[in-house]
Amino acid sequence: MNWISRSINEARARRFMRASLYRTALEGLPEGLERSWRDSAPREYPGIRTDAFFFVRAADGLLRFFDAVSHSEAPCALPSEAADSVWHAWLRHDPIGLERYCRRHFGRTIPHVERAGLGSGALAHTLLKGRRLEGITPLGPHLPQLFGLDARLRMPDGHGYWNRGDEIVYARLNKRGLCLQRAQAHPELLTSALLAAGLVDADMVLAHMQLRQAALANSGSSCGTDGGFAFAGDGDSGCADGGGSDGGSSCGSSCGSSCGGGGGGGD
Repeated sequence: MNWISRSINEARARRFMRASLYRTALEGLPEGLERSWRDSAPREYPGIRTDAFFFVRAADGLLRFFDAVSHSEAPCALPSEAADSVWHAWLRHDPIGLERYCRRHFGRTIPHVERAGLGSGALAHTLLKGRRLEGITPLGPHLPQLFGLDARLRMPDGHGYWNRGDEIVYARLNKRGLCLQRAQAHPELLTSALLAAGLVDADMVLAHMQLRQAALANSGSSCGTDGGFAFAGDGDSGCADGGGSDGGSSCGSSCGSSCGGGGGGGD
């Protein structure tokens, strides 16, 4: 990257930080973390970009996750490899400082837990807490910013999430951070799974269905958004085929995330 491109990239990073809901926390990131991440992340995540804009977006995603965990009584799974790359670099750079940082900005320490140790439902807890923190209804066509992060940043081997109609579909991104396979419904994030887990109730599902039917009636269309995707945030790109699977899913309940944080906080 030449100096002109680097200057533009750094200016974009500064603009993003000023507009972020987590500006204060981003400004409080430890000195040397970005440099440590830039040195170590490519070894763990081959092909990852290491520019300033990527870093601040990934760090913002990690802080969104920390916020979700801090408001959850149950473990949460991290649906972004980009955010996880910053977490891993931070754990190598200054694990004690990370604990102090989390206590200062999120009221508690947030342990790094491997995906196998999170149990079922961890990804759903992240979804519901993320929606709540962003003022999004528990059910509907909108995803929290964190779930669209890897696709926006084109994170190599990242996690791609989109919403087809009222269900969330998932596909693993390729080495270039693109989705070239058919996205399939994620079993842990189905409305029926959220209902069975007690994360939403029957009244919420019924109210959402009534609102959606009313919206379809007002639009004069019986199609709505069922044929396409609703994306999380700006600049997302869906899968190359533009659609999801109509059948079952090859994605087990453990896919779609890297690691996570333990619960026990609560509101």
